[in-house]
Amino acid sequence: MPANQITELLTTMAAQTGAAKKETYDALVVLLYDELRRRARRQLRGERADSLQPTLLVHEVYERLLSYQMGYVNRDHFLNVAAVAMRRFLIERARRKSADRRGGRQQLLTLDESLGATAADVDPDLLIDIDRALVALAPEQVRMIELRFFAGCTIEETAAAMGINFETAKKRWRVVKVLLLQALSSKPSAS
Repeated sequence: MPANQITELLTTMAAQTGAAKKETYDALVVLLYDELRRRARRQLRGERADSLQPTLLVHEVYERLLSYQMGYVNRDHFLNVAAVAMRRFLIERARRKSADRRGGRQQLLTLDESLGATAADVDPDLLIDIDRALVALAPEQVRMIELRFFAGCTIEETAAAMGINFETAKKRWRVVKVLLLQALSSKPSAS
C-alpha cells in the first residue's frame, strides 16, 4: 500500500474514538504487518528456535502501540514508534534473562560487532548497558540506534525514516557508534 494511503488511514484514525478507532488501527496493522514482521524477523535472526519468534514480537509491538493512544503523522512516524516499542520490549526481556541467569557477566560480542548485529544477538547484560548509555546521547542519535539496532532497519530504511539522505545516514551512524562506545565506557556496569 502506498505511503500516502497509510497516512490517510492514520489521519482518519486520529479523528476517531472508541471502537471505530480500534477498527481502523487493526486495519492499519494488517496493512503494515508484513513490514513489522520483516523487521522483527531481522531483529531475531540469531535467536534459538525455542526462543522469541517474530510473530510474538509483532504482537507485543501491536499491544504497546495500541496502548500508547497517540496520533501518528505518517507511515514513517508509526514505524519509528514501533521501533521504540521493540526496544522497550527487548530491553525488558534482556533484563528478565539477565536476572534469571544471575551468573557472571559474559559479553558475547564487542560493541562494534554488536552494533552490526541486532539486539537479539547481543548478550542481555550488554543490551541493558546500551539502553542505559542512551541517556548520554541526543534524541536523534537515540532514534538512529532504535531504528538500526533495536528495530533492525537497514541504513536506507533509517535514512528514509529520519528524513535524511543515505550518505548522511551512513556518516551519522559511524558517529553514533563512537558516541555510544564513549557513553558505555564512562558508565559503571550494572552487574
